[in-house]
Parts: sequence; C-alpha cells; structure tokens
Amino acid sequence: MALTKKIFSLLMAFAVAFTMFSCEGPNNENPNEGENNENNNNGGEEIPDDGSIKLTSNFSGYYFGNFWDDGIGGYYFILTNDTQLGVNAAMQEVPMTPGCWLLCVELWGDLSADSANAVVPEGTYKFAQRHGEKNIFTSEYTVATYNAEKVGELYRIQNTFFKDGTITIEHTDKGCKMVANLISTADEELKFTYEGPITMEDQSDDEPYNPGLEKDYIVEPVAASYYTYQTTEEFSEIVLMLFDTTNLTFDNMHPYEPGMVLHLEFYTAPNASLAGTYTVGELSDKGILINKEPGIFYPGRLYSQMALGSHLEVVNDDAEMSVEYGVLVDGSFTITENGDGTHTIVGELLTSKDTTVKCNWTGVFEPYVRPEIPEE
Repeated sequence: MALTKKIFSLLMAFAVAFTMFSCEGPNNENPNEGENNENNNNGGEEIPDDGSIKLTSNFSGYYFGNFWDDGIGGYYFILTNDTQLGVNAAMQEVPMTPGCWLLCVELWGDLSADSANAVVPEGTYKFAQRHGEKNIFTSEYTVATYNAEKVGELYRIQNTFFKDGTITIEHTDKGCKMVANLISTADEELKFTYEGPITMEDQSDDEPYNPGLEKDYIVEPVAASYYTYQTTEEFSEIVLMLFDTTNLTFDNMHPYEPGMVLHLEFYTAPNASLAGTYTVGELSDKGILINKEPGIFYPGRLYSQMALGSHLEVVNDDAEMSVEYGVLVDGSFTITENGDGTHTIVGELLTSKDTTVKCNWTGVFEPYVRPEIPEE
C-alpha cells in the first residue's frame, strides 16, 4: 500500500494568504472559463438572518480511526456551499464561485464501532491546537476558505484560521447537523451551519500498514532544512529534513518528484547546537517516547498511511507518484559542526523491515521557513 498524492495533498497544512491565483478544475481545465459565475448558486445567496454561513454539501471525508493508538478517533471532512471546486497552486481545494465558502474540519472523538461506515460522533467539540483528548477540533487542519472575487482569469482566495470556538454535531434524519461558532486568529466571529450526510472514507487501516521498502537505501542529499519543534527546561526537540531533490511540495517538506527525504527527529540540550551523536529512544506501548533527553532520536511509527518520528520517505517513479515509508527503529547518526557554516552528518539506521538507511553528507543546514502561497 502506498500513499497517493491525492490523499497526501489533503493532509498538507494550509498557508495563510489573501492572494490572487488561477484555479484548476477537473482534468486541469477551468470550469469557469468564459462564464460569469459570481453568486450564481445557492451558496453565494443563502445567508441566514443570524449572519451564519450555510454550507450545503459534503465534498469529502476521511476516518483515521485510532490514529495515535490512544483510543481517540480522527475525523476529517470538507463542507462547502459551492457546486464545484478547484485546486490552487498549493494543491488546496478551493471554491470556484465568488461568494462561496469551503470549510475543512478535523475532529477527535470516540472511535466509530464500524470503521468501514464511520459516523462523526455527536457532541460539542472545543478548540485545541493539536490532538490529545476527545471532543476537540484542531487549529492546524480546521480552516475556512473563501472565494472573494474573480478578477480577469484570477481568483482572490482568503484562508481563515481559528483560535477558539466550538463545533456541535447532532445526528438527525438528514444525517449530521453541524453548528460551528468559531473565532478567527484576527478576532472575527464566524458561524457555519450544515445539515446532511457526512460520508467517511475508511483510512483507519485496521490491518497493519507495511510499506514495501524491502531494500537498503543510501540518501545523498542536495539540501537540508531544520526547525525546533519545542523547547523545555530539559531539551530542545529538532526536526531535520535531508532531501535528494530541490523540487519540493508547496510547503517545502516533501519531494514533488521521484526522490527521498530523510526525516530525523531528535533531542539536544535546550537551545544547543545540533552537533552530537544520537541513538534510538524507547517507545511505550502507545507509541510515546519514554526518554526525551539530549542525544536521543525519536524512532518512527506508522499511523494510518503516514509516518511520524524519524523515517525515510520515498516518492516512487510511477504515474501517481505514490509515497512509501521506512520507519527508523534503531542505529545512530552523528552531526558535526565544521566551523565554516556547514555540518556533516554520518548515519546508519535500521528500518522496521531490517533494511538499512545510510547517509554521509556535508552541507548547509538551512533554517526552515514556511513559504507563502505564490501568486500566478
């Protein structure tokens, strides 16, 4: 089994923007070409008296099951009041009609009894920055997208992120009734409503996901970037990405052509340099690192069709550019500062399939900066 770019793009984090760009419809054709579509459907016109935004259809949904092995189910779905959607340069689904909205929602709640027919659980979901408990929605993947206007052949698209609020789900004879009272990062209050079916594609992978990386790999990077995930009084948690291509996805975190990225997650002393030797840490039975301390790297684990922690991501040379992973569960690597602005990394790591991943490279570790959506 391999992760395709279709699913991969849905899981990319969205970038804050209010920009002009062209949108592509199915088969890379613009369905609005030569038409005046402004407010030509019920989404652009039906604004209830209370100021809420009425969403009218469920574009897609994914159930990720017991994603973190913590007894909490992951639900991700997209609602809209447009009749057709397009894709922007960042591979983000966007409404094609000026005046229309698209709302992406990530909820964490009770597990569904039947993963093949998952249903979003009833209840009130409160705001959280990331998963960790039941009945929350996350700020990272809950995003509203608005098509403000069409100017010539370009669209002005606005993404709105949130810092507080509640989302209530109730089951009715029509499916799910959702009321989302949200507060944006700009302190704007937005209310979205929806009533109808919310279908969930099963991505829970009840059977263990076992990618087909059956051979040894030697990573020969041409670029590297890193960022500090968190710093405490005991450690700094670092993510280092080593790429064998400079043709990357919009967020500069994955190859956008056949290639590899060696993703290493490790711990230094608080705010210390990256130099040191790193050996594998110990995971609990729930996949939580026990010994978060300098000199340890976080071993990789597979969740649904994704890898977290230290892993090798391989984008295959096939029609779909399918993605496979080798999670790193043993071995070590050493980083040396050379005094001229470069680092040297030498490592030999073992995957969960008893294959090896080796790297021996000297180059510049650039601080990672998330890019903005490009204008076309």
